Amino acid sequence: MRMRVKKIIGSIAGILLVMLMTSCRSSDKAVTSNEEVITASLKPLSTTLFYSGIVQPYKSVVVTSPAEGVILQTLFHYGDTVKPGQLLFTLSSDKFQTEYKNTLMQYLKAKNEFDTSSSQLKESEFLHKNELISDDDYKTKKTAFYNAQLSLVQSNDALTVMLKQLDVKGLKLNDLSIENIEKINQAMHSQVDLQQLRVLAPVAGIILLPSKGDGAEGETKKVGKGDLVKQGDVLSVVGDISGLTIRVNVNEFNINQLKLGQKVKVTGTAFADFILQGEIAGIDRQAQTSQGGMPMFPVEVVVPKLTTQQQNIIHAGMSAKVEINIEGPLQISVPIAAVLTKNGKTYVRAKDSKTKKITDVLVRTGQTTEDSVVIQSGLKEGDAIVVTR
Repeated sequence: MRMRVKKIIGSIAGILLVMLMTSCRSSDKAVTSNEEVITASLKPLSTTLFYSGIVQPYKSVVVTSPAEGVILQTLFHYGDTVKPGQLLFTLSSDKFQTEYKNTLMQYLKAKNEFDTSSSQLKESEFLHKNELISDDDYKTKKTAFYNAQLSLVQSNDALTVMLKQLDVKGLKLNDLSIENIEKINQAMHSQVDLQQLRVLAPVAGIILLPSKGDGAEGETKKVGKGDLVKQGDVLSVVGDISGLTIRVNVNEFNINQLKLGQKVKVTGTAFADFILQGEIAGIDRQAQTSQGGMPMFPVEVVVPKLTTQQQNIIHAGMSAKVEINIEGPLQISVPIAAVLTKNGKTYVRAKDSKTKKITDVLVRTGQTTEDSVVIQSGLKEGDAIVVTR
């Protein structure tokens, strides 16, 4: 009898032990108050890139020296708003004066040749109409007339540009002829400011210092009274402040994640009240070597429109931060708290939708962010997992 009782007790103990071991592997108990059940879903894994740059005008037009000379006057302060045609610089240029005189003489010669060709063409038309000259002679006179007309147009344009820069007043090109020596002499010598070359603002905007180009990034050069400049030298830049441009450098690991038109956010410590919405407007596909030796790709970010309030606060040369959000492909990601590690392997606690049992499921993880982990295998969309809060 005692042996039978011992066998019964042993059997019951074995059953209890099996049940206990099973409960260690799975459980159909309700989720505790410090746990919650979430559903695995496909989400784009986002990464945010941050860059620093300098605020520049939305668009800009360079102001160059039309000739070699010396700066006589600078008629503005950098940062001023200027209008189209506003006088910015005056230059003294002997070379330009010589070129002006040569251009004037070329115009007078072209005008004389045009007048002569015009008279000859009219005479030829009369003779040809009365069959007194051949067709070939008539065509020759027409060709000479057209060539003279073209030369006059070209010389007239060249002289007109020079007259604007010299501010020569009272000179009417139509009144000039090669026979009128007095007016020619007046045009060449009687202008008091003939040597003062004028440089005008090409467009409306704010006038800024030009970049040196071959110096450090953001380094500028200032042209002032008495400076010697060459033809084509950049004297200043007129910027459009209705928007802004920022150029940043992106490394080779991130450049292929960017695309034209991609939205960005722009902020700055000097304009902390504003979060500006911009976009990527240009991406260089050739790298430049940085000081650290890493290949960097210049990227242009623009904010095409600023409000009047923003224009009054945000100025060219201010520092700015550019925030670019990168969204990757759809992947299953779970909170970091849902992932467990045992014996060097990674698990999540999954709840069966039918049996309600919670089991440890072996998974393979991928990229990790501050608060989530990508699950590359072991879970599928719609699976329920338990997360400890």
